[in-house]
Amino acid sequence: MNVRDVKAIVGDTPHMSLGQAKKMTRFIRDHRPVDILELGFKHGVSTCFMAAALGELGRGSMVTIDLESARANTPNIETLLDQVGERTRVQVYYEPTSYTWRLMKMLEDDASPRFDLCYIDGAHSWAVDALAFFLADRLLRPGGWIILDDLHWTYASSPTLKELPLVKAMPTDERETPQVERIFELLVKTHPGYHNARVEDDWGFAQKREVELHRRASEGLKAPLQRVVSGLRDIRELLRSRLNMG
Repeated sequence: MNVRDVKAIVGDTPHMSLGQAKKMTRFIRDHRPVDILELGFKHGVSTCFMAAALGELGRGSMVTIDLESARANTPNIETLLDQVGERTRVQVYYEPTSYTWRLMKMLEDDASPRFDLCYIDGAHSWAVDALAFFLADRLLRPGGWIILDDLHWTYASSPTLKELPLVKAMPTDERETPQVERIFELLVKTHPGYHNARVEDDWGFAQKREVELHRRASEGLKAPLQRVVSGLRDIRELLRSRLNMG
């Protein structure tokens, strides 16, 4: 099923636009991930587009996580996936508090990397998504990609959240700071394990470095370290000889 077929089914249900869906589909076609992790799905629109893109490749699976409250959305993710014909490709988790708890359980069960792409479009807060990045990193295969949505989103600009008492009680800078953008700039782009970072519209992209690059860097340090060790051995032998002479 192509992008327009999926769009005809999901209609104007939020939150992935047709333009974003086309961009995501091109990305999946170009980079050919096999396993995708999605953090935050709301109604499941983005899930449907990504699952359909995998379906066009004839392979792949998804794990997607959101709050328990998403189960009551109309339509909900399972309804849309059924209509798109991709329900069996996606494992859906509903969590009482946060997807970070489910990520912890996944690491407890098996800490080995298992995803080629992680798409984060959930809490949009430093408190949740800064941790989510580091947890997702542990589950992302070398060469895999991470995409953060809503780089420029703020609590102050959210029509649904800005009037909540919890948000009104926040310090002004916390309400007005684009927190996902801070995560991307301060944590993702500066992480030594990532490169090829770029911003396109409201998305931040970064690629996890291949293991081979880490290996080469380590090997590049071997020769100087060996010289240091050899020098220390020479000094030790010299001291021993002088002590024996004494």
